[in-house]
Amino acid sequence: MASDLLNLGAQSVLTAQRQLNTTGHNISNVNTEGYSRQSVIQGTNMPRQYGGETYGMGVHVEKVRRSWDQFAVNELNVSTTSYANKVDNEENLEMLSSMLSSVASKKIPENLNEWFDGVKSLADSPNDVGARKVVLEKADLITQNLNDFHETIRRQSDVTNKKLDLGIERVNQLAVEIRDLHRLMMRTPGPHNDLMDTHEKLIAELSEYTKVTVTPRKNAEGFNVHIGNGHTLVSGTEASELKMIDGYPDVHQRRLAMIEGKGIKSITTKDIDGKIGAMLTMRDEKIPQLMDELGKLATSFSYEVNKLQSQGLDLRGNLGSLIFTDVNSDIVAKSRVVTSSNSNADVAVYIEDTSQLVGGEYSLQYNDGDYYITRPSGEQFVASVVNDAITLDGIRIEINNDLQAGERVLLRPTRSGAAQMKMATDDPTKIATQSFEASTTFAQGSAKFTMMAAGDVREFEVVVSPTGTEFAVTDTRGNLLLGPQAYPPKGLVDVQGTVFELTDGALPNDKFTANLVPSEGDNGNLRKMLNIQTDKKLNDGESTILDVYHNLNTDVGLQMSTASRLTDVSRLEKEAAQERVASIAGVNLDEEAANMMKFQQAYMASSRIMQAANDTFNTILALR
Repeated sequence: MASDLLNLGAQSVLTAQRQLNTTGHNISNVNTEGYSRQSVIQGTNMPRQYGGETYGMGVHVEKVRRSWDQFAVNELNVSTTSYANKVDNEENLEMLSSMLSSVASKKIPENLNEWFDGVKSLADSPNDVGARKVVLEKADLITQNLNDFHETIRRQSDVTNKKLDLGIERVNQLAVEIRDLHRLMMRTPGPHNDLMDTHEKLIAELSEYTKVTVTPRKNAEGFNVHIGNGHTLVSGTEASELKMIDGYPDVHQRRLAMIEGKGIKSITTKDIDGKIGAMLTMRDEKIPQLMDELGKLATSFSYEVNKLQSQGLDLRGNLGSLIFTDVNSDIVAKSRVVTSSNSNADVAVYIEDTSQLVGGEYSLQYNDGDYYITRPSGEQFVASVVNDAITLDGIRIEINNDLQAGERVLLRPTRSGAAQMKMATDDPTKIATQSFEASTTFAQGSAKFTMMAAGDVREFEVVVSPTGTEFAVTDTRGNLLLGPQAYPPKGLVDVQGTVFELTDGALPNDKFTANLVPSEGDNGNLRKMLNIQTDKKLNDGESTILDVYHNLNTDVGLQMSTASRLTDVSRLEKEAAQERVASIAGVNLDEEAANMMKFQQAYMASSRIMQAANDTFNTILALR
């Protein structure tokens, strides 16, 4: 019995000692990030039978339990991902807002207004070469300002790409660390309380970059770590690698891919979330939106000014030439199309109606003999191809060489508009102050009447027949200069060296009158240019050219305000999740101090049992 008593006391002492060790471990790690409180779970030993009676045999340690709740930890990881995404998104929008509030940005509307002021001054004295030079100088300032600001925005895209590379590099490092931790767990017997704390700390950091799902593997072979919408980053003791690969069809718009063994699999970024999701949103949505709207402003302004230039006479009595680069030159039109490196397609995008310009990115795909277009809004439809061209949203898509089956190209009508805007002339005499369109013009349809060259005929009228199927050209007295022709004409119309273009859309009896006789002091074309400042032609007749800039400022400001509120909500959710985890896994020093006293008393009492067993054993030996 003495030996049983000694064994009972020894086990009690060892149990109390392990409880003291665990309590000391908790106290030592009270400030260790990610540490989960541990506690010793003790159990009663199997009793023994003596003389028909049952006698207890003391206590033993069953396990050291780690305070942990799967649902609370999962909730914390989800809230961490959401908060990291919202914070980065808010910072990105704040940066864009500060760009739009910069001096360089504010110069855009200032320079535009100064140009209109210059045109207004020139309208008072159309023959003043000095006033003409001022108009050209202000126009040059506009182009430089838009070019520089576009480049500033583009550089932010490069910065975002570098941040993406750094973020992906860290994700890959975390994947390797988690993989090594799994291998260590499998080499050593469990439970792995402290290693699991390290594991959760790594998962928590990974959750900042992307959405993470952790699932245990069978037979205690570690865990599977999935990112995004189910892509396996770590599978037990093996880790995959994230990589940025060339985009399709735009090789510069790199995509995420997963390297698994020797294979590379492109992955969708829709559910990546976290910091990486915020950076992808910045690169693929926020920055392009800024460039598209800025490009719309530049394209619309230069298009409208050049259009009026072609409808007037300059100081020397010649037809007006371009002030800005032609937005519909072949080079510019083809630059709006992005194809893959091995594509043989020949597609060009021309601007036809600035009032319908949407901006953004279109997708054109060829499948089963049909062309499918996806608008920036996401709407997809089968396009109607007429004369190898597709017309929609104020643009004309010319297909000179068909796409291959299944091939897709990207269309960006205004993306580079601000960068491509340049001065086409530095000759002040070429500003077309006089309008060739006479006041007797009576046109209610949508047809466009444009002069291409001035010949011997200086004054004439183009009259559409009452049936709307023919047109004729007469002088101002009604004498026939060109007999009835089929309307609309198939190409340019030449009347004694005077060449004009008349498009489809005229109504019966519409009349277009041209006066190519130079008139000193005529400012009719300048008055039309001034209307560009106030005409609401953009965004379906809702915005002026300057409104596009101001709307962009307002839109980014509203987005930033919304992002700020969402960040506040996400922060509260994360803090609540952290408090729930802390209430379960956190170390309470008061509680640990009480446990220390309790286990110390148990240790001392158990040692007294051993002392009693020793005394009893010695007494028995003395009896011999």
